[in-house]
Amino acid sequence: MRRLLCGVVLATAFTPQAMAAPKSFALVDPSGQYLVEVLFPEVPQDPQTLAQALITLRDRQSLEPLQQLQTQMDSLPDEDPESVNDWLSGPYGLLSFGDFNFDGRQDVAIRDATQVMLTGNYRYTVYLQDEQQAHWVQHNELTALARETVLGMFDVDTANRQLVVLTNRGCCASRSARWQFTDGKLVQHSSVTQEEIPADLDGRQVSMPPGYLMRTRGAWQDGQWRETRNIEGPQIATAQKLNGTLDGKLPVQLWFQDQGAVVIGELRYTRSGSGAPIRLVGERGEYDGLQYLYLFEFADDGHQTGIWSITPNLEDPGTYTGYWVDKSYTQKPELPLLLRHGGPEPAADKLGDVPAGERSGRYQMLADFLQRNGQLDLAILPERDAQGREVAEFTLTLSDAKTGTQLISEHHRLPIEAGNLILVREGQASKGNGPYHIQLVKGFAVVKYNAAPDNPQMMTGMYRKQP
Repeated sequence: MRRLLCGVVLATAFTPQAMAAPKSFALVDPSGQYLVEVLFPEVPQDPQTLAQALITLRDRQSLEPLQQLQTQMDSLPDEDPESVNDWLSGPYGLLSFGDFNFDGRQDVAIRDATQVMLTGNYRYTVYLQDEQQAHWVQHNELTALARETVLGMFDVDTANRQLVVLTNRGCCASRSARWQFTDGKLVQHSSVTQEEIPADLDGRQVSMPPGYLMRTRGAWQDGQWRETRNIEGPQIATAQKLNGTLDGKLPVQLWFQDQGAVVIGELRYTRSGSGAPIRLVGERGEYDGLQYLYLFEFADDGHQTGIWSITPNLEDPGTYTGYWVDKSYTQKPELPLLLRHGGPEPAADKLGDVPAGERSGRYQMLADFLQRNGQLDLAILPERDAQGREVAEFTLTLSDAKTGTQLISEHHRLPIEAGNLILVREGQASKGNGPYHIQLVKGFAVVKYNAAPDNPQMMTGMYRKQP
């Protein structure tokens, strides 16, 4: 939408009075047809005072004046040519050129600083070129549309002949809307609104993990504006790679990736053992004012074999300290850990969302910290519910690890949100335990409630996918 200027002329002069001498700038518009002159008749020395700007458009060949417009500005550039270029016509500069109604004519938007002191945001007034003559007319609908945006001006999608408007809605929501001209009228084509979902969605009736968004998509269908709402996520971060030593002598490499509230990863001892990767799953937490990453290592059968506790070393940025704990405490209880960024890239198939075809099956947890065994049998059904969501049927059972006595068992048939999240609401879950959720990641199903487990019948746990 914004291009480099074809040419810039700058003239300045200052006097010791309250108002400095006039200041002027000139540029050729991107089409090469018009010379645009910007004149500040009076330049306030107080930076808090707005300055009137007169903008004259001339025919580039004859220099005949075609039209004069005006605005208020809160700042002027220094004498550096690059600074002048950016200030005049760079991103969110004084002048924004483009074909805003896609009729093949050069249009212009002019920045207006009259509200910047109050709102902190610039606003633009949009002018469209007349069809019959080199004259620009303010377009009220486009001006209002521009002022809805976060930074005061919409983006132009030339390929799709659409205008893109980005807006914030409070602290935790944003909206992207696309507009286009149809038969000379400005109409909305589509929109996407996304909101962060609180952990207590619908009060305390649902256990909602962090990292998911509610997206509302709107579009015209059969002559009517229709909107659909879906939970999407989780937000997936870039994988982090670390290497270092355990107990000062055992070289280790690991990677991890945040997927909402769940963290997945792998660990490898590079000079000891078989060298085979060990699967990790965990979460982030805080203790004594420090941020920790807790990664639990699991054997293939669902036995937890150890815990890796990692925290950034504030005295040496880029390094991490922590410890490894043997889950059974049969060995030395804690082994110190020192890590820093680096290591090989994890294989692409280890990262990202769990593939649809790998979700069904048995997940297992053996001898957890409450000495329970857990078994999740999950099937993704071919049917969909009335909202078009996939449906899962599952049985989740807990038993005493020593005696085999069943502690609790639940069977449900529920929709899947975002292809990887099952919400068991209040009234569906066993009485007294409250709502919970099941988040599916590669190799694991993570079951959590709104609160930490306070009785052996709460099915909290990390269940390992079985072959």
